[in-house]
Amino acid sequence: SEQYSRQSGVMLPLPRFIFRPLTSAIIAIVHIYLASGHLYHVFTGDFQFTDVWKGFGALLGAYVFAALAFNGYASRSEKFAGKKLYFKNQDPV
Repeated sequence: SEQYSRQSGVMLPLPRFIFRPLTSAIIAIVHIYLASGHLYHVFTGDFQFTDVWKGFGALLGAYVFAALAFNGYASRSEKFAGKKLYFKNQDPV
């Protein structure tokens, strides 16, 4: 969490395990599921105002956690960029 705040200048008040790419991706999927339930009511015509803000709020949450997940995957892949990988009994790749 501290390393994340130094890199981006923003610190979110979330536990450290939330910043792991897999955890963030799972939370994004759950947000999409929750949004679909509320937005279904919005688009079928039988809705209340709470369905609008909960549905679009959940979509915004999904966007945030998907961005955290992709940022985590990108930073992990950058660790190996430009490095030669060695496999057992093989030349560097």
